Amino acid sequence: MNTKVSSLGLAVMLLATACSEDSVEMVNYGPEITFNTNVSRAQNISEKNLNSFNVWAFSDITESAAFIDGLTATKVNGKEYFAFDHSIFWPSDVKTLNFWAVSGAKKESISKNNKKLSISNFTPDIDPLKQQDLIVAYTSANRLSGTSVSLKFHHALSQIVVRATEGIEGDESKSIKIKGAWIVNPAASGNLSSDNGVDLVWNPSSTKATYGMQYAEAKKLDHTSTSLFDFDPSKDDITKAQSNLLLVPQQLTGWTGNLDRPNDNNGAYILILCRVEATHDGAFHDGAFHDGAFHDGVSDPSIKPDEEGNKHTHQMFPFTGKFDPNEYGYSCVPVATKWEPGKRYIYNLSFCGATSGAGIYPPTNHPTVDPVAPDKYVDDIPEGKYPGDPVLDNPITFTVTVENWEDEKDADGSGWTNGNINMN
Repeated sequence: MNTKVSSLGLAVMLLATACSEDSVEMVNYGPEITFNTNVSRAQNISEKNLNSFNVWAFSDITESAAFIDGLTATKVNGKEYFAFDHSIFWPSDVKTLNFWAVSGAKKESISKNNKKLSISNFTPDIDPLKQQDLIVAYTSANRLSGTSVSLKFHHALSQIVVRATEGIEGDESKSIKIKGAWIVNPAASGNLSSDNGVDLVWNPSSTKATYGMQYAEAKKLDHTSTSLFDFDPSKDDITKAQSNLLLVPQQLTGWTGNLDRPNDNNGAYILILCRVEATHDGAFHDGAFHDGAFHDGVSDPSIKPDEEGNKHTHQMFPFTGKFDPNEYGYSCVPVATKWEPGKRYIYNLSFCGATSGAGIYPPTNHPTVDPVAPDKYVDDIPEGKYPGDPVLDNPITFTVTVENWEDEKDADGSGWTNGNINMN
């Protein structure tokens, strides 16, 4: 799912009465403050799901407490604007106010002053369907220019999309089924700081996490793009549908394959739970060796003839010496991308193409999930193979597309930056 969502133009009116009598220095009533907001284009924020944000305002002539201190502006039912639960007016003796606004972070994690905003220990939810977009806005507004303050929100997280396609390899027919997908070992949290709402600086934690999902029903790949982080319609409400992860911006260190089989350095990789079959003409082969013995084509345990006897199918991965349609195995692709705030990264995996296979065997400490019967998840590596070795003849190849959320791209992807990467 690659949904385009229009940018927001939401008039935010802050209506209800002024500060208390205790705040004497700020009670000189002037014109009422209103906000015009804009959020750069993104899949996860729209008019329908932006319900509120917190606002801070500071006078530029004093270091006193905030004039507006984290008040929540909430969308008015049935309207296209937001309101506080009491009115806020521009002080008549203050010309300039500096505004910060944040949506998607816990209020207690946010610290700010006139010139700087910090968000501590921001941690994306481990469940992709519960993750929230984090947006930040800053502006310095002069009352003489009007009291309708323009807030432009910027996306603070990186949006991660993983898609997969079935490659084309001669006359052989392949069947690739995916039962789950995860990104393993990105930083689990981070601290954000900014002095202008645009330049967002992250300090990622050293703690690692795994983000992704197992599917109730396997996704069968074809020659079109299939998103691997879609919601599960058998379990989840369609209103929660999304096809991405929202994670802390960071420089990933990729797993080094068979140079570090246990993955003691916590290198990052995309983990795929998958099954690969290949179908050939004819009911069976002349014969083949399995488990040190010769088997004639009819009794070869690794193939399955079709009912008409015109074709037969091999179980290529996971390789267990037999054909079991319920078996799936773990494969992976190391990644070492630099994720930046406000950008969408699309990993396009190509399975079983002319120069690609189905990935490499993952490290020995890779995450696992429990299968639901009748599925069987195979974690054993065949004799002679090791973590980091290709599960078939070649590793998966993929392209990485980087799209800035600020600019909506054409449907054909023109204007995107692409790089072909063959992960060995």
